[in-house]
Amino acid sequence: MNTPRRFIQTVFTLTLGLLLVGGVLFVAGQAAGLVAGQNAWLEFFNTYVKPPVCIAASVCAVAGFLLSYQRPRKQAEQQQEATTR
Repeated sequence: MNTPRRFIQTVFTLTLGLLLVGGVLFVAGQAAGLVAGQNAWLEFFNTYVKPPVCIAASVCAVAGFLLSYQRPRKQAEQQQEATTR
């Protein structure tokens, strides 16, 4: 019964790791390209690294949104009665 939730958690965790590593790689590559003055590096990172990172971020966001929903818990079988004095 928890299989869909576990699957979504796995997708969330994997895409979160992928987007964090890809984001660091993208920013470091862009910074290196700027410092070195290499326009080809900037184009490479913008063309080949950014799209997968953006896709991973989108999937991670959707999975995180789905994980925010929780099933309603069953109420206790016994109703608590108010105490009066």
